[in-house]
Amino acid sequence: MSGIDIGSVSAEAARAMLQSLAGTGKEIASCAAEEAKKLATSAVEIAQLRATGQITDEEARLHLDIQAHASRAVLMGIEGVALIGAEQAIDSALSVIGGAIKAAMGLTFLC
Repeated sequence: MSGIDIGSVSAEAARAMLQSLAGTGKEIASCAAEEAKKLATSAVEIAQLRATGQITDEEARLHLDIQAHASRAVLMGIEGVALIGAEQAIDSALSVIGGAIKAAMGLTFLC
């Protein structure tokens, strides 16, 4: 097929995608783990306040809801980072594929 080794090009494109995603994945995992720790710490503190009678059940629910909303906002930000990482990975793969098409066929693709 037009002098392009699809297996070789797809393997190189996959490597480019993985390299692009490597940093993003670690960043996302680190942020998510940190946020889980914050949420758990806050929940325990809220439970302790409730157990000692310093806050009511309703206040405990409200405090936990506030913490959940804060964590949700952080995780939604992480999701945005993941989407950017996915776009960068696709761009990396298309760059490799476009280079292979240009080398084999002399065509400049919109990649």
